[in-house]
Formats: sequence, C-alpha cells, structure tokens
Amino acid sequence: MLRVALASLLTLALSSQVVLAQETNISGSTSVARVMDVLAEEYNKTHPNNFIAVQGIGSTAGITMVTKGVSDLGMSSRYLTEREQGEKLDVFPIAFDGLAVVVNRSNSVNNISRKQLFDIYKGNITNWKQVGGADQAIAVVTREASSGSRYSFESLMGLTRIINDRLVSDINPDNLVVNGNSMVKTIVNHNPHAIGFVSVGSIDRSIKAITFEGITPSSKNIANHTYELARPFLILHRKEALSKESLSFINYVKSPEGQSLIEEYGYTKVK
Repeated sequence: MLRVALASLLTLALSSQVVLAQETNISGSTSVARVMDVLAEEYNKTHPNNFIAVQGIGSTAGITMVTKGVSDLGMSSRYLTEREQGEKLDVFPIAFDGLAVVVNRSNSVNNISRKQLFDIYKGNITNWKQVGGADQAIAVVTREASSGSRYSFESLMGLTRIINDRLVSDINPDNLVVNGNSMVKTIVNHNPHAIGFVSVGSIDRSIKAITFEGITPSSKNIANHTYELARPFLILHRKEALSKESLSFINYVKSPEGQSLIEEYGYTKVK
C-alpha cells in the first residue's frame, strides 16, 4: 500500500509540472522548422516551464497563424509582402540560407547558369542535352504555392509577374509540385531526369547540389554574397502579444549559443 501511495504521489507531482508548463507555439516555414526543431529541443532541456512546440506548415500559413493569433511565433523563409507586414508584426532575421539547385547523383551536369535555370522553369528548355547533359527529358520539380522557398526562388529568379496588383508565379504550370524539402529530395533521388531546389541546410548524399553561375551553395558564399540564390530565415510575432515566454525563446535563438547551433547545422548566422 505504501508503494502504491508513493507512486500515486509521484505521478501527481509529475502531472502538476506538466500542467504548469507554458507551451509556446511557433509555426511556419518547413525550411526554418528544420533548425528550429533543434533550437527548441536544446531550449526545452533548460526551460522546463516553457515548452516550445514547432510546426512546419509553410511560410504563408505561419504568417497567417500569427496574424490571427493562433500561433505565438511564426517562421518565414522569405521576406513578407507589404500587405502581410502591416503595422502589427515585428519581423527579424535569425539566419540566412541559400537555395541549392539539385539533381540526381547520376546526372553529369555540374553547373547551371541563371538563364538556363530560368528557361528550365519556364518550360523553354526541356532536355538535359540543351545544358550539356544527356539526351533526356528534364523533370522539373517545384514547391507548393504557400512555400517560402518557392516564393524566394521565383522572386530571385524573376519567375513572377504582376496580375491585378499582385505578384504571382510565372513558371511552367506543368512543373511537378511537391510539399517540403524532403519530398523534393525524394523525387530527385529516385528520378535521374529531375531537377529541383532545396534549402542549403537540407543537402545530403541522396542528391547532388550543382553550382549556380559557377558558385557553390555554401555558408561561406552566402555570407560573402557571391551565391545569389540566398534568402533570410525570419521569426515574427504580433507587437502587442509578445509573452515573456516567447521573448525568452527569441533571446535564446539570438544568443551566441543559439547562433552557434544555427551555424552547426549548415546555415549562416546573423552578424
């Protein structure tokens, strides 16, 4: 009976700690979520009363969730539009990232020019032999419409146009649309004809990252501005709704410890 009573008391004590813990939700870019998961895990180890929950749902969705007060913090891998920014949000960078152009490891192409990449995504170049590769049709992979990576890629490449005062995508509608960096990598890994783009921090041995205009997609080249397909990793929150818990986590991310973790995982820290 004594053991049962002690076990019950221990369970009650642990339950009380869970109940007392404040949960801070951060939602948005799947690219930012990759490193944010690591930051949150380390932060949670030393802050038992403030649990950070990370949800990768896309930049646009994350911005919307914060604006509507559903999430405490948002993540974006692109700059906000003027309409999104408004006067209610505070936005700041926590890191910088590049978008690597990736192909199947069996592909003989090692470099691509801006003009060639533009024409591939427009549908003007359709065969690898047109860019120095094998006589094979190109399978073009892009991201979902709400993706910050896609927005940044198209903006940086000039693959947009204005319709009714809004900036919209201007790529070939036949391009294959997939969700997330991992799905792009899976398609490119299994299809020797494929080309896509992923966060530099997501590059691994399953794919081949090629040079863009002769420049390697690396943290060093992003930092010195020689690699042109670069974009920010942002955190955002409503100005009037920043809790002390959210502020504590933001300060951790911006601290030397947080920035070191960001750099360790292949991204460029904020200087």
